[in-house]
Amino acid sequence: MQKNLSIIFLFLGIIFSGRGQAEPVMVASDINCITWVAGKKDKGAKLAESHLIGLLDGLSAGRQIPFWNFKDGISLPQVYVWMDNYCSKNPDSSVYFGAYELINEKTEGLFIKQKPGSRTD
Repeated sequence: MQKNLSIIFLFLGIIFSGRGQAEPVMVASDINCITWVAGKKDKGAKLAESHLIGLLDGLSAGRQIPFWNFKDGISLPQVYVWMDNYCSKNPDSSVYFGAYELINEKTEGLFIKQKPGSRTD
């Protein structure tokens, strides 16, 4: 019983200490649009696609916005096609900036309006 109480107090301490709250972070992304397009032509597509999904998940979690389920939702193939189009139009850009634009577009501007760590509920 004492062990369970210790775990509960530890958990509550983490939540209310501020360490458990979302804060802005820097994302270091080395996948640019040229690499994205080249990866689609060879076996590098999975690496670039996984990187994009990680970026979208991180951005979504940081703003606590349900990107994947926002309104009608979006599928992985739709995300990849969107990024294909973005990189075709912006070859000097990066997958990070594309992910930022994608998440803001699909959440109808909520991503930019929402401050990191605040909730949409």
